[in-house]
This record gives sequence, C-alpha cells and structure tokens, in this order.
Amino acid sequence: MDESGFPPLNQGTQRVVGRAGQKIQHKQGSANRENVTALVTICTDGTILWPLVVFKGTYLMQCWIENNEANASFSTSPNGWTNSELALNWLKTEFDPLTKDKAGGNVCVLILDGHISHLSLEFVQYCIENNIVVLVYPPHCTHALQGLDVVCFAKMKKEWHDAIDAFEDRTLQAVGKEDFLEVFGAAFLKAFDAETVKAAFRATGVHPYDPTIITEKQMKPSELTSTKTTFPLAQSSPV
Repeated sequence: MDESGFPPLNQGTQRVVGRAGQKIQHKQGSANRENVTALVTICTDGTILWPLVVFKGTYLMQCWIENNEANASFSTSPNGWTNSELALNWLKTEFDPLTKDKAGGNVCVLILDGHISHLSLEFVQYCIENNIVVLVYPPHCTHALQGLDVVCFAKMKKEWHDAIDAFEDRTLQAVGKEDFLEVFGAAFLKAFDAETVKAAFRATGVHPYDPTIITEKQMKPSELTSTKTTFPLAQSSPV
C-alpha cells in the first residue's frame, strides 16, 4: 500500500509545436495545484483493491464523486492528504474485508512505509487482533523497495498526464474536482493492469521472494561531497 498525490494539472515536461529558433516553448494550462491523494493497494496475484481518493475539504460534494470509472472510495481531509483517522478507517472497512478471502484464513501481510499515519496505536492494535502482519520499509529506501513507487506510480503519472491533456483538448477547460474521478479513472485503469502489478513485486524481490534483487550498493548511505566555489569581491561604496 502507498499513497501518491495527483494535482489536477500536467507538471511534466512536454514536446509542443512552436516558433522555430525558440528553444523553450510555453503551453497554456491550469494553475490549479490543489492536491488530491490516492491510496492504492496491490496484491501479489496481480489484483488491485479499489483506490481510496482523498479530496481537500470538509464535506464531500456529490458532484466530486460522479463518473467513478476506477470504482474508488472517497473521503476528505483539511489538506487533501491521508491521516491516522483515514488510514484506520481504510484498514477496517476496506483492506481487511477485501483481503480476508484472499488470505484464506492465513496471516495477511501488509507492506507499507513508515509514515506516522500508518503506525498509530489503533492501527497496529487492529492488525494484531485481526491476523494482519505489518511490514514497514526502512527509512529512505522506498525508492528501491516500494513496488508501487518503482513500477506502478511511474506508469500511472504518465497516464495521468496523458489523461489530463486528452480531457483539456476535448473540453477546452481545466480539470476540476468534479472532473477528477473521470480523468483519474481513465489513467488508473490503463496503468494498473495485472502484469504491471506483478512486475512491481518482481522488481523489488517481494514475490517471488528474491533477496538478490536489491543490491548492497542501492542501500549504501549517500556519499558526502563538497564543492569549491568563489564569491565576487565586495565592491567599495560609491559614496
């Protein structure tokens, strides 16, 4: 399980048609940077639990949850990010019920990062009481160990940018909250296919288990570097 933010604008570098001889071209687009978070859970059998989408706000508006192509569940928070309360509710109402049959009475393993919202006392206690083992990635290692980061979200962000462009070209308007699920769903269904999900577990050595996938070099601390520079001499005052 992991979360990622999806601001409703295309932040990637793009190729556009412009005037010859001008190196940098500009394209008109939305200035809306209000974050929407998607909490996504993938399984080793290639399936995906429905995503949890967290909008910034106090109350959930009906117009925000229409055209729900990804069959997402919804919530709100003051900043559009997840928190301990949302994570606990997700665990109880979504993750546990949706994985009990998959586990077949065996222990269910939930792998996630060490964000404080995942490690509240209530979250951990519920896992203990419901046969869920929580494995937490070491700090600063998710770039190599977290399959969603390594494989899935990279593909999802590309599809997300493409879906934003397609929506804006078709409607001649920016993506608002009322359009988010339509655009997100189109990208999500393309990005999270069974092969991509399985590739995420293979690429990180989780399933099939392969401890040789992650090398010692990848886990080494960053090397200290220094750069010499010079500063301009102070100029005497003209007065």
